[in-house]
Amino acid sequence: MLTKLVRIFLPPVVGLALSVGLLEMTVRLFVPVKKEQGPGWSDRPLFYFRSPNAPAMQDYPYLVPKPAQTFRVAAVGDSFTFAPYMQFTDTYAKKLEAMLNLRDGNRATEVVNYGVPAYSTSHEINVVEKALNEGADLILLQITLNDPEIKRHTPSGIRENMDDRFGALQLSGFLGKLATHWRTLGFILTRLHNTQTHQAYVEYFNDLFGNPRTWKPFVESMTSLVNKARNSQKPIVAVLFPLFGLPMDDRYPFYPIHAKVTDLLRSLNVPALDISAIYKDVPLERMQVIPGVDRHPNEIAHRMAAERIYLWLEEQKLLPERALITEKFATRLGTNKQRAWNSAESME
Repeated sequence: MLTKLVRIFLPPVVGLALSVGLLEMTVRLFVPVKKEQGPGWSDRPLFYFRSPNAPAMQDYPYLVPKPAQTFRVAAVGDSFTFAPYMQFTDTYAKKLEAMLNLRDGNRATEVVNYGVPAYSTSHEINVVEKALNEGADLILLQITLNDPEIKRHTPSGIRENMDDRFGALQLSGFLGKLATHWRTLGFILTRLHNTQTHQAYVEYFNDLFGNPRTWKPFVESMTSLVNKARNSQKPIVAVLFPLFGLPMDDRYPFYPIHAKVTDLLRSLNVPALDISAIYKDVPLERMQVIPGVDRHPNEIAHRMAAERIYLWLEEQKLLPERALITEKFATRLGTNKQRAWNSAESME
């Protein structure tokens, strides 16, 4: 009887074991080990600095009331404007300010950073009012695709090492140890997790802009915000940033949301710039402030944004003559003048 059972069950058991072993060998040979907790190195600042007289962590000190001869741009936004894990001098606001003062080194043109991490558009109404009361000549509203989020409290920042519902797979205990040694299991669990989080990530942001529960308050907040600028007879423009959690290629799923926000701004007669095109096909690890861990744009992404915003403000004729850049070059390879910059060639 026992011999008969062995003859029946042994071949499939051995076959299954060989198949599992072969699969494990294949995974170990052809699937690279990828750390799910970032690149294993850090290029973040050794420490973060702040001027002793600065009113907050966003910027240098600035005068209130604003000096009469100063042109002040108020950069209003959330963490994409504030820029966590970066020096404040590396934000698009400060990069833009540096460009606007090339002809006048005395900071006759200011770009004041009013960004606050975790703010939604509803919170930014009061920020716009504050900026106008402090003398802003132009409101530059930065829009992120989580701006319709409804928060009953007023955020003041983001927590260090906070949980990320769309982040990498975290395994612990017995299953974590098993997946570490049994690479095939780890590979399968990771693929399943990545598929689920990718889908949840897309659904979350689509719901923010498709659900009347969040879309309607967003429209109302945006309208109120725009009206505050209009009532003060100050121009307001908007810059729409993409999300840096998915590759910026033809499969980027949020282009319809970008179009919907742009249409809303157009209906409010607000000039809008969608800067997503400048990041197309750039690898995410070149854009994220901590690759694989934090999806905020890094110094490269901020510098690219500042350059595109400058050109757009110049096109819109919203800058004073003294703030315009008179010398632009396509190269910087030596100490003398370089090949002239061609706007049509560069914007293709």
